[in-house]
Amino acid sequence: MREKITAHQLLSIMILLPYGSAVLFFLTPETKQNIWFALMFYAIVALLFQFIYTNIYKNYPGESIVTYMPKIYGKILGSIISMMYIVYFVYLAGRVLRDFLELIRTFTMPRTPILFTGALITVTIIYGVFKGLENIASIAEIFLIIVLISSLALLLLIAVTGDVIHPSNLLPVLEDGILPVISKGWKLASFPYGEFIVLTMFYPYVIEQNKIRKALFFGCISEGLILTINNILFIVTLGVSFATTNNFPLFETLRLVHIGEFLSRLDILYVILLLEGAFFKISLCLYAAILGTTQLFKINNKDWGALCILFGIIMLTISLSIAKNYPEHIKIGLALIINTINLPIQIYIPTITFLFINIKNFLCSRSHN
Repeated sequence: MREKITAHQLLSIMILLPYGSAVLFFLTPETKQNIWFALMFYAIVALLFQFIYTNIYKNYPGESIVTYMPKIYGKILGSIISMMYIVYFVYLAGRVLRDFLELIRTFTMPRTPILFTGALITVTIIYGVFKGLENIASIAEIFLIIVLISSLALLLLIAVTGDVIHPSNLLPVLEDGILPVISKGWKLASFPYGEFIVLTMFYPYVIEQNKIRKALFFGCISEGLILTINNILFIVTLGVSFATTNNFPLFETLRLVHIGEFLSRLDILYVILLLEGAFFKISLCLYAAILGTTQLFKINNKDWGALCILFGIIMLTISLSIAKNYPEHIKIGLALIINTINLPIQIYIPTITFLFINIKNFLCSRSHN
């Protein structure tokens, strides 16, 4: 399967990838009202990792992270690492699906069996993945515009809603300095910014190869700004205490919008919008897992449809089985997954690979001289 996307489409899916779930939550409660600083600091840190990802790709142009690992570490060890990435991508898709199944159960359909809702969404995701990356990326360009316009509209509506915004909630600012905020916000390097590792599967399909790094760098800063504004909105409307303890602060914020008798309960409308955002994030993760499988095991493209169905079932099974309830799901994600899975996959392995390649290249150049 050889599809093509533009650098602008890469930028669009990059912004939508973590946005699909990160917008729901107050990302690091430990940083409290100083989360704005933590988000922007780790957006800059994410630039470093985009440099690392693209530097590795520069040494293996036309290869995805699944295909160049065996070439770097040898067939056995490299294939094991590649399998780890495939499993991670499908697991991430399952986690995000569970996030939105819990959202639907909480706000719109509390009596509907979660299996039924999950199966319905999974069928939609399978169809989207089956249609291919080009279609997903093309729709993402349009949807990103809708997201930005909707976000601006939300800010305007909250601004004109009386006695809702309290800027004093942002005080005191950095009362203990910047180092405690940086140390408390370290998980941001993994979620949301570490999820950009999924995009390494799509670098070979970008038409303007020379614009990949520029798109990724711009995407990091844009994502940081969007999420910073989002979390500041939680603080100034809900207050630090409520925003940091609520499961879905975005929807509590939406419920504050009330203009006359004709404009209220925007949370229901935003559920629909966010489900579309979830579609992109889950689809991209699932597509990456299936694509990696076809590349690693050299599976014929004619089996793409069967793989879509198989991985869709695996994703749904993971989603329903990873936790008994939503609090357990969140606890596992924050206390276990980030430390044991996310950091090695997103940061440790790419950094070690980057150092290994560049030291090897340096030594080779010295020997030739």
